[in-house]
Amino acid sequence: MNALLSMAFRNVLRNRRRTLITLAAVAVGITAVGGIRGVLNGLQDSMTRGSIRGTLGAMQVHRTGYLANVMSTPLSLDFANDDALVKKVLAVKGVTAVAPRIQFAGSLTLSATDQDDSPEALFFGATAIDPVLERQVCPDRWKLFTDDTVFDDTHVVLGDALAAAFGAKHDSEAILLAPDRDGSLNGELAQVGGAMRAIMPGEMKIAVVPLSLAQKLLRMEGRVTELAVAIDDTSHLEAIASQVRAAVGPEFEVHTWAELAPERKTIMGIQNGVSNVVAVVFLLLMLLGVANTMLMSVLERTREVGTMMAVGLTRGSVMVLFLLEALVLGAMGAAGGLAGASTITFILAKRGIHFTPPNSSMEIDVYPFMTAAFTVGVMFAAVFGAVLFSLYPAWRASRLRPVEALAGR
Repeated sequence: MNALLSMAFRNVLRNRRRTLITLAAVAVGITAVGGIRGVLNGLQDSMTRGSIRGTLGAMQVHRTGYLANVMSTPLSLDFANDDALVKKVLAVKGVTAVAPRIQFAGSLTLSATDQDDSPEALFFGATAIDPVLERQVCPDRWKLFTDDTVFDDTHVVLGDALAAAFGAKHDSEAILLAPDRDGSLNGELAQVGGAMRAIMPGEMKIAVVPLSLAQKLLRMEGRVTELAVAIDDTSHLEAIASQVRAAVGPEFEVHTWAELAPERKTIMGIQNGVSNVVAVVFLLLMLLGVANTMLMSVLERTREVGTMMAVGLTRGSVMVLFLLEALVLGAMGAAGGLAGASTITFILAKRGIHFTPPNSSMEIDVYPFMTAAFTVGVMFAAVFGAVLFSLYPAWRASRLRPVEALAGR
């Protein structure tokens, strides 16, 4: 086998022009596939990080049935924000912080600045958070706030579209109206602390309200509708979520960020599907090039094959020889392509890709990267595919008859 492998290397290097063209085609294709996958990895990591550290937390704890009724009366599925429950969650290995929240809907009216003004009310969806504890679970939430934003127990932060619709300014007085868990309408006076940028479309008419103010507004003192949970390692998310479920018992349900934002997982799934199709197309084109090179090699080396068989080389060894040549081409091309993809990914990761999605006012930072699993997978696919696509040329070479091959037929 060592002798055949040595011969394979020598044969690949004999026709340098054809070999270089084939290797360049394979390398360019794999560089493109690797670069696309690297950028996509960075984008999905940014989306995941934004969801976990910016809005949702790694997971959330609700009363059982909360998500199934979230479109109707979720305030009726509240629970006491007591230390015993929080301690149960914090006792789970891997959990680092817990923050109480209330999700509710209401309307907002800015106080009239002129006697002739007729205040307009706009409906919005609100998240009530603890200004201190929330930083431990979603530290990136504050990056969404515009400069000079104030958020404390008396200030609310409006989505930028909501703030623009009102023409709201810092410290403007605002009247919050919302039905409590019994359906009674209540109101509270607050101040506008600033605006909040939107990352995803559809997040414009929202507001962030201090938890204490929301509890007064909704008549829910000491009660919340969810606990947001932070963990130390998101790669163990499902395992930690299972432990939290066991800790809180059947009265509560625990959902990971992916279950809370299925549309984002759907987007990632579509992205992965498109990326896989592109990768398969590139791979097929590259492997067809390898197969064509091997077939041309067989046709040009007919007499050589006849000579090798005349001096005792078996048909099986001839076939193995040509398959080894294909393997060498695939391995060298894949190595070059992965080196190119790694270089491009490293440069892009160092600089970062910064852009603002459509219908969003928040810039996204993408830092591409390639995983070890992807690198190994591409190398295997290139090598195995090159061998597979070269089966016919190798089989054809092994079927040559020595007399006819020596005659060049």
